[in-house]
Amino acid sequence: MAHHDVAGGIEPFWKDFPLTDIHDCITPDILHQCYQGVFKHLLKWVQEIVGENELDERFQVLPPTCGVRHFKKGIADFSQVTGTEHKHIARILLASLTGKVDQRGIVACKALLNFIHLAQYPSHDEDTLGYMDLELNVWHKNKAYFVEQQTTKDQINIPKFHSLLHYVNSIKWLGTTDNYNTEAFERFHIDMAKEAWDATNKRDHFPQMTQWLSRQEKISSFDFYRNWINSTSTNQDRFRTVIKEPPLLLLPVLTNIRIAKHPHETKKSLNAIANSHNAPGFIPALKLYINSLLPKEGQVTKAEALSIGCLPFTLLDVWHHFKFTPVNLFDDASDVPKEIVRAAPSSIKKNSKSKSKSRYDTVIILINDEAESTAVRGCRVARLRTWAKI
Repeated sequence: MAHHDVAGGIEPFWKDFPLTDIHDCITPDILHQCYQGVFKHLLKWVQEIVGENELDERFQVLPPTCGVRHFKKGIADFSQVTGTEHKHIARILLASLTGKVDQRGIVACKALLNFIHLAQYPSHDEDTLGYMDLELNVWHKNKAYFVEQQTTKDQINIPKFHSLLHYVNSIKWLGTTDNYNTEAFERFHIDMAKEAWDATNKRDHFPQMTQWLSRQEKISSFDFYRNWINSTSTNQDRFRTVIKEPPLLLLPVLTNIRIAKHPHETKKSLNAIANSHNAPGFIPALKLYINSLLPKEGQVTKAEALSIGCLPFTLLDVWHHFKFTPVNLFDDASDVPKEIVRAAPSSIKKNSKSKSKSRYDTVIILINDEAESTAVRGCRVARLRTWAKI
């Protein structure tokens, strides 16, 4: 039955099956194909063009911002770069190429990064799949730039780059890539192996690890049972619960943002806030904001609001950061990390001569209902200067 006319050895038994195509069974892998494969090669080529030291310097001078790791020492000395680190590098790579990489190279990098981002969508339609094809075509039109720079001698003939051609068909056939991303199993290795190992005394560890895992499963099952019991309450109890404690969905603005119990600066004058936070437009913006909170019949025009000589208060409590939970597209809210947005002026630390640097994070603000999941239409980019409570 076996023939030795196939490179590498034996001809597979499913070769002549009429309904079998082994290529359709090879699923995409965001972690190992995109970040630890495609992006890893791209980063290496960029380092050769820009220079490792130059690229590190550009990473170091980028301002720290929300949700993005700040590489204070660069990445050249990393002995091994993890998938998570590659994700953080991908977020700042384009900003570090201006002035050192030709426009074709930047377009190619942008297209490849867009493709990787689009490939991770939790849901797809014909439009988003069309975006993936478009970005991949842009990459192929401009990838010759890296060959011309002699950063790669193999003409980018790399299997992981070829695998990108099959992503759209795989998504149509097998669903979104989060269904078969090996990153989930990498995470299970931490939960079920590393943490279990840490819970042992490092001697005769196997029975201790299995016992620890068994206890974790029992606790999880008990929590599930308790939640099920609570969910079977009577309609009257549910009604009372809704009246006393409104559900989170009814209070998106009040529950999404968290601030510390006590402000970082108390009773700070308006002029001091404008000066220390480098926000000369703070007081005019505050006037317009207060005017927008008034009933419609009590509101005045923008010019009249700005012409008001003084506000009914002169002091405010100021917070230097707040936490918020991004909108979750899945049912499990426990997997959504909390983000911290900072707006902190420079200050001299107590009992020290060192001076902390100011930090004002960049944010994307929703300004109307035209915002889309695939673009920033209906939003604008801004830098948060201060967070005060009236």
